[in-house]
Amino acid sequence: MSELHSIPLTCKEGVYSVFDFYQDADGEDAIFFDYDTQYQMLTYDIPVGQDWRGMTLYSVPEKDIFRTLRACYGEDGELLKITAVLNGHETLLYIRYEDEEDARKKIRRFAIRNANAIIEQIQQCKDVVARLFVDFYIDSETIDYHAMIGAVAQMEAVRQKYHDEDSCDCSGNYPSEYIEGDNEMLITMVRCAEGHPSANFQYAVEIMSKHIEKYALPALRRTEDFKFICEEYD
Repeated sequence: MSELHSIPLTCKEGVYSVFDFYQDADGEDAIFFDYDTQYQMLTYDIPVGQDWRGMTLYSVPEKDIFRTLRACYGEDGELLKITAVLNGHETLLYIRYEDEEDARKKIRRFAIRNANAIIEQIQQCKDVVARLFVDFYIDSETIDYHAMIGAVAQMEAVRQKYHDEDSCDCSGNYPSEYIEGDNEMLITMVRCAEGHPSANFQYAVEIMSKHIEKYALPALRRTEDFKFICEEYD
């Protein structure tokens, strides 16, 4: 397999594949990739303001990253974004923001789109719902944001098992599957923006959670004691 060469931060306007960069760029003005074939792990550093921030992607098929990686440059020659189609899903590896306002605007736009994808899945539920959970988490390399539905029968099973009403408000006691949007894109969006990633993530969480509460709940058949519970887990 050919070497995965670095992507320069400036280039002539256009869209380029990994094979268009036949050698590593000179100097530090480039994004350098390290691909671990054994673990299918891709690591690289991205420019964020005056600093650089580490990124790690897991379960990256070797053929996908070499065949589908694309770097997009704008009229000014600046690198706008890097994408790849991994496991059949377009994945954002890097995005350049003009400034803090641009970052917040694009994160907000994505957060609403991501919330709508989750809402669409929630609205497919035909059961009577007692709980709707939104759980989220962030660490140095991972972001998770998902919803879970607690149907009436499930909540009753939890109540019988634990004999504790508080247990009904814990999503971990329910067997429901996670309802997710695009967590991979979410982590790239918040880590490419200036400021601490956790603060950027909390900004997105607030937007998504309020949007889900506003638009998902009216479509559900809910119990009188229904609760919408949004919590961070560790």
